[in-house]
Amino acid sequence: MKSISYIAHNIQIRKKLILSYLFVVFIPVLSVGLLLSNSLKQITIGHAIQQSVNNAEKIKKRTEELLRIPTDISNQIYFDNKIKSLVSNNYSSVWDVVHAYKDYNDFDAFLKLYKEIAGIRLYTGNDTLLNNWTLFKVDQATRNSEWYTDGLRNRGKIEWFYIPDVTHQNMRYLSLVREIFFDNMTFCGMLIVTVNPEYLLDAVSQEPFETLIVTGDENIIAAKDFSLVGKTLSDIDLTGFGAKTSTDIVDSKYKGKDAKIILKNVTTDNSKNQFRIISIIPTETITAEVRKVNVIAFLIIFVSLLVSIGMIFFFSNVLSKRIGILSRHIRRVALGDFSSTSVVEGKDEIGQLARHFNFMVRNIELLMSEVEEAHLQKNTLVIKQKEIKFKMLANQVNPHFLFNVLETIRMKAHTNGENEIANTVKSLGQLLRHNLEMGQEPVSLADEIVVVRKYLEIQRFRFGDKIDYELPPPEEAYDCIILPMILQPVVENAIIHGLENKLGKGTVTVRLEKWRNHLRLIVSDDGTGIEIDKLQQLMRSLNEPDDESNHHIGLRNVHQRLQLYYGSEFGLAIESELREGTKVTILFPDNGGTSHV
Repeated sequence: MKSISYIAHNIQIRKKLILSYLFVVFIPVLSVGLLLSNSLKQITIGHAIQQSVNNAEKIKKRTEELLRIPTDISNQIYFDNKIKSLVSNNYSSVWDVVHAYKDYNDFDAFLKLYKEIAGIRLYTGNDTLLNNWTLFKVDQATRNSEWYTDGLRNRGKIEWFYIPDVTHQNMRYLSLVREIFFDNMTFCGMLIVTVNPEYLLDAVSQEPFETLIVTGDENIIAAKDFSLVGKTLSDIDLTGFGAKTSTDIVDSKYKGKDAKIILKNVTTDNSKNQFRIISIIPTETITAEVRKVNVIAFLIIFVSLLVSIGMIFFFSNVLSKRIGILSRHIRRVALGDFSSTSVVEGKDEIGQLARHFNFMVRNIELLMSEVEEAHLQKNTLVIKQKEIKFKMLANQVNPHFLFNVLETIRMKAHTNGENEIANTVKSLGQLLRHNLEMGQEPVSLADEIVVVRKYLEIQRFRFGDKIDYELPPPEEAYDCIILPMILQPVVENAIIHGLENKLGKGTVTVRLEKWRNHLRLIVSDDGTGIEIDKLQQLMRSLNEPDDESNHHIGLRNVHQRLQLYYGSEFGLAIESELREGTKVTILFPDNGGTSHV
């Protein structure tokens, strides 16, 4: 593998592309084309055979349904006592015969009801009857016919013959032949039910290949080519095979050419005959279509390969040229010429690489300028930091002076018995000291709750019993760590915007909950609430930079500090209903855990 990699790395990109095309595209496409050509031939032949088998099965079902109609008619006539009574009487006059014929019209009814039937005839031995195209007297020619003698031999079983019909100009029709008996099992007559050939022809007329319906003695009774009807299989040189199963597929010849022969047997109820569906598929017809498709396919493949070869040569030349230009510019920059920029254009990867190269060169120049400027600014910054530190030390005098004054006021109030004023001044001093000494590092939530409690005590001093509050005990939040000055601005917002404008008493409630591995501080009030439009504007302003409106600066600072420190999934969520109150949820991670659930 190392040798192959070494050789590949030393071949030009243009040659790599051409070799890759030959091994990855050209040879595989030709191979797949040959395989698909052969597979297509086999699939097409198989599809044609399967289609013919399915069509033969459909023809078989239609033929069975068609032949079942004359079978059912013969069953009805076989047990018809009216026809037996008609045949058994000896008539003394022509008038009696005509009157008897007039009273019996079942044969006509069958012909009107079933269009699949071309005719019904009954041959009897009653010499007193008259021939009327339905009832015939048995003459010597009839007795000598094959169908009549076989009918007598079958003793009531059905047999099918392809015989002339005297009622249709002696044209040959597929006919059911069955002997009819009197009740004492003596000969009554020989029944013939003729099948309408149009229905047989209709069953095969729409087939894509030549399809035949033949009798057991190989007479063709229906064919897609109408000129074959009435011939035998030997007449068309289609012999020498027999169907051993219900469906056979054999190789043979038809009209001197190779063909696939589909054979399917058709049986009928209560009959000794067997019919056969023969579908002839010329192999040349199938392969001709395959050859046509193959010629088109290989022509498309050949043209595609030629076009792709031309494109490979064209793009490989363009690619090599552009890479060469970019390489020369890179060498110039490597030698220290930062004024060199690539002129390679385009939006592809090489064009993007050229633009990134130019961008990198400009950035290097800027960085070099910034480094020089940074050295100059560093000394200036050190001097300014020293000045700021000095001023901060000087400014510490003022807070100490303020704390001393507040302590003096508290002692005077305590001496004069004004304990409430004294406690309030003490809380104010502690609150100011906490704010001045507060850093940026996270603190205990318990300490923040203590600060909020002092702030609320000062507010109660201002407003008296109008303001009430509920805070969680500090011991429930000892293990919770939070950024400083997160809770107090939210509580202050609830007092100023929620309770100051409310008529009557109001309550601020702070709860600590655990939620999905996070902690939630919920600050709620029962104040005036916020209108929907103002609430939506407030929610939008949480993510906006500071502006000059000074509206809800505290909430915005809390929300943005939480997101900057913990991530965008944390921060404030505000819910409010007008005249019902407001709920602000502070979401932050559970860093230390808490027993409060």
